[in-house]
Amino acid sequence: MCVLERGRTHRMRARPISTLLPLGFALTLVSYVSVADSSALQPSFLLEGRFSFGVGMTYQYDGSKGTTLALASWSTGNDHYELGAFRFLTPQTRLGCALAEPNWVFEASRRWRLHWRLLDRSGVELFFGGGAAYKNKTDDLNGSNWNFAEQLGWRFPKRSGGGRLEFAIRHISNAGIKKPNRGEDFLTLAYVL
Repeated sequence: MCVLERGRTHRMRARPISTLLPLGFALTLVSYVSVADSSALQPSFLLEGRFSFGVGMTYQYDGSKGTTLALASWSTGNDHYELGAFRFLTPQTRLGCALAEPNWVFEASRRWRLHWRLLDRSGVELFFGGGAAYKNKTDDLNGSNWNFAEQLGWRFPKRSGGGRLEFAIRHISNAGIKKPNRGEDFLTLAYVL
């Protein structure tokens, strides 16, 4: 494919995205498993975890109409990894034109917890994460099915006799690998069992 830019023609080379994303995901998992720590491979590691269910909404900086969404996720017992499914429930529009139809997004992320004394004493956990996401439909927001996923969130102290609340700001996009790449920003509120 050729692109014309200010009178010059540049040849664009296709990137092997199908090989880069799985490799990046594998690298996030490698940091957890080491030769000295075989406990990560025990069945109990896979069974111990937390489910969460919640709702959210998208927002766009340019005034586009967002959508509501539902989510279900599972995180490992130590909260280092998250697998999530997000269902965007209604179309996203801008000036009456559809940008994205209802769709599914599935993501796998590595999470890191930020430790600050004030937060640690209060029981609030601040975390950030990154990983890969698969969107079942391409549209005017994301031109590819495979995307990158980022998140920043707060998990509030456990309630007596119950779970915890988690608020997160999330973003998915393909990092400009394939146009269009406006990406999707969304807020989620989940109940963690």
